[in-house]
Amino acid sequence: SHITEIDETISGISQGWKLGRIGKAELAILRLAVYEIKFDEDIPVKVAINEAVELAKKFGQDSSASFVNGVLAKFT
Repeated sequence: SHITEIDETISGISQGWKLGRIGKAELAILRLAVYEIKFDEDIPVKVAINEAVELAKKFGQDSSASFVNGVLAKFT
């Protein structure tokens, strides 16, 4: 229900990267992490970022983990 706000947040912090250029796995991971950081008070920010990076390592491409980490580092 917060997808528009989450996508606007990702667009704002991923300078030079339109949502269409971000890989589907990476975008899904970023959406989940931004949701957890913004809307789920039970999950600490560091845990959300760490989980996102681990998911990117497992399901993304070689540089996905550093990309996800870099985007989320700008967000916090």
